[in-house]
Amino acid sequence: MRLDYYLPQYNFVERHSITVNSTPEKVFEAFWQLDMAESKIIKTLLKIRGTYGLIFPGKSNKQSSLGLSIKDMIDKSGFILLEEMKNKEVVMGFVGRFWRPSGGIDRSVKAEDFVGFNKNGYCKSAWNFYIEQELGDKLRLPTETRILCCGGSAKILFSLYWAVIRPFSGWIRLEMLRIIKKTGANEFN
Repeated sequence: MRLDYYLPQYNFVERHSITVNSTPEKVFEAFWQLDMAESKIIKTLLKIRGTYGLIFPGKSNKQSSLGLSIKDMIDKSGFILLEEMKNKEVVMGFVGRFWRPSGGIDRSVKAEDFVGFNKNGYCKSAWNFYIEQELGDKLRLPTETRILCCGGSAKILFSLYWAVIRPFSGWIRLEMLRIIKKTGANEFN
C-alpha cells in the first residue's frame, strides 16, 4: 500500500472494509463519483461537528442538493491528493489541529511537503481507499486512516478529541464504503 510511504509511523489508526461484487474499474469509478450527500448520517454528523461550512465553503447547510464528493474535499477543504494508482489505491492527507472547532486545517501544506511535515503542535492524517482482488468478481475495499501527532501537546489534545470523535469518524467511513458498494455493484450488473 502506498499509504505506508506517506505515513509509515502513526499514533492513531481507524480501519474498515467492505466486500464488493464488481470490477476494480467500476469500484474506482464509484469512489470518484461518491456523493456523501446521499447519506443523511454523514450530513448530520458533519453538521453536528460544526465543520460542514468549513469543510465545504460556500455550501449552505440548508441546500437540498449538496455535493459532498471526494473531489470537493480535495478542491475545497484542505485535503491533499497525495497519490492515485488508477483502479488500485487513492491516498489523501491533511494537516491541522483537528481538535479545534474549525479543524485547524493548514491549507498551505502541499503534497510534496506532506512526508516531511513535522510542525510541533499539529497532526497529520493520511487516508486511503485500496482495492484488493479476491476470488472471482469479489473485491475487498479497505480504507485506513492514520494520524501522527507532532509533539506531546498535540498527542494529548488529539487523544481527547479522538476519544469523542472516533466512533463517528468510523461511522462516516462505513457509510462511504456502503455508498461505493451500492454504486459500484449497481454499475456492474
